[in-house]
Amino acid sequence: MANPSAKEANHQSSIYSAPDYSTWDSRHLVERVTHLEEQLRKQTAKSVIHSSLRVKPKTKLCNRYELLSRKAVSASPTPKPPRTKTTRQFDPSKYSTRFIALKFAYLGQVYNGLEYHANNTTPNPTIEEEMWKALQKAKLIFPTPNPALKDGEPNWDGCEYSKSGRTDKGVSAFGQVIGIRVRSNRPLPKRRTEVSEEEDNGSASGQPCMSHNEEQQLGDDAAFDTVKDEIPYPQVLNRLLPPEIRVLAWCPSPPPDFSARFSCGERRYKYFFTQPAFAPTTSSNEPPDTRNLNGSPRRREGWLGIETMKEAASKFEGLHDFRNFCKVDPSKQIDNFQRRINSADVVEVKPGRDGEASPEVPNGSDDESNEDPLHAHATPKIYAFKVQGSAFLWHQVRHMVAILFLIGQGLEPPSLITDLLNIDRTPQRPTYDMADASPLVLEDCKFPNLDLQWVHLGDYTGAERGIAKAGGSVGGGKYGLGGAVDEMWKVWHGHKIDEVLAGELLDLTVRGGSKREEEKDGGGFEGGSRSSQSQKVYLGGDAPRLMGKYIPVLDRPRMESVAAVNEKYRRRKGLPTPESSRATSEVV
Repeated sequence: MANPSAKEANHQSSIYSAPDYSTWDSRHLVERVTHLEEQLRKQTAKSVIHSSLRVKPKTKLCNRYELLSRKAVSASPTPKPPRTKTTRQFDPSKYSTRFIALKFAYLGQVYNGLEYHANNTTPNPTIEEEMWKALQKAKLIFPTPNPALKDGEPNWDGCEYSKSGRTDKGVSAFGQVIGIRVRSNRPLPKRRTEVSEEEDNGSASGQPCMSHNEEQQLGDDAAFDTVKDEIPYPQVLNRLLPPEIRVLAWCPSPPPDFSARFSCGERRYKYFFTQPAFAPTTSSNEPPDTRNLNGSPRRREGWLGIETMKEAASKFEGLHDFRNFCKVDPSKQIDNFQRRINSADVVEVKPGRDGEASPEVPNGSDDESNEDPLHAHATPKIYAFKVQGSAFLWHQVRHMVAILFLIGQGLEPPSLITDLLNIDRTPQRPTYDMADASPLVLEDCKFPNLDLQWVHLGDYTGAERGIAKAGGSVGGGKYGLGGAVDEMWKVWHGHKIDEVLAGELLDLTVRGGSKREEEKDGGGFEGGSRSSQSQKVYLGGDAPRLMGKYIPVLDRPRMESVAAVNEKYRRRKGLPTPESSRATSEVV
């Protein structure tokens, strides 16, 4: 039997080698196992301590089942509780305000007019609703709470709000002006606390008082530039408004008594129409009655007498009573219908770029060079009735245009305007329809007696840098991504492509087949005689209206007098009879 001490020495020298356990007896084998178990216990304890102090390093080889379990855990993470969004309250008292004027434009075809009326639900929003929502979202206005209005309804109380012109449903504007008090970047002035006798006795009220000329002091602050350091109002609002509504400029310093309505000295309107006005006939066979009421040659259907319309439009100029060219609003109790028209004319609208394509239309002749005054050029032209005046009555411009269209079609003589302006001869308005709304535009509002300094889009200001950093447009909000030009280009491009496609289709339809096919049925009139068919009357829409046998305007039934309409309304509302009402209305 081997010496144990020798075997132990052999064991110590062979710890990291493979010993020959076959020569060991049972007692030494037990001791060896006990020794190895003790070493394993100590190593296990050390590894647990180290793993708690540092991240266990990744191993190149991982257990397959361990990887699967990790993927399963990562695929179904523990759901986190939803975050509660805290709304930060906006404190208006921490900001100064200033009174400014805004000039903006809009395409009104998809809106229910400019003005919003409380408790009046409309199918489409109004321009004022969209403007009010943008001002509210930008925290630019602080209206006085009005308990009579619902949440979300436009409220201009305390905003010193005024507007130059109220446009109807479908009417557009390129130069609408409003006055309004808005939030400013100007720092608040240092407030002084009045000291009273109570404060001298140790009792302070703690209520700050503002000096009467505080806003003037703010404007005189040399450290603050009233334009460059101010909020870029057009850029801020244009980011929140629909693309059909664009703020074009703002006036930093209107007079203290400025009113966009009463300070406006002139309003300019345009009414656009085409020549021909609607799809013309091509027959050379005129029906028997080819003379107008005044004996002049009657134009072919669809074509307007531009020179005759220009002559008639000039009769509107001057100071006249326009009660026969408007709709009476009894709620206003108006008895003064005199308005001054500075100028009225019919002008051709030139295309903005050379070579602009237009669809071909029939001109009534195979010879395209035919300059017969009864015909027109093969390419349709765009004309506009331009009128400028100090103020306008309700629907006045659209009634004026309707009469001009009747004169242009040869259905009425130009002297009709003189007869309708003569209140002694025509004290009550004959029944006739006014022109459509969509071609009408409030082109501009002028303030000739005021020196308003407008800051337009594109005028560089220091404050616009913040807009650019925030991802907005550059170049004063005019060009670049999100700029006014970029947004309006999208609107224009969509309409332009529609125009090109419709023009190509119209051109294809005109070119196909025989151009003399209408001669077979009497020049486009079934039955041949114009007098026996319904008269087509153009009123500015996409197609003429069929009016039956035409009755001259002065031979038609008359509407109630202005006095009778006002008296009916007063009786229905239980209102007293005023001596004289001088209210005015600018709705057109």
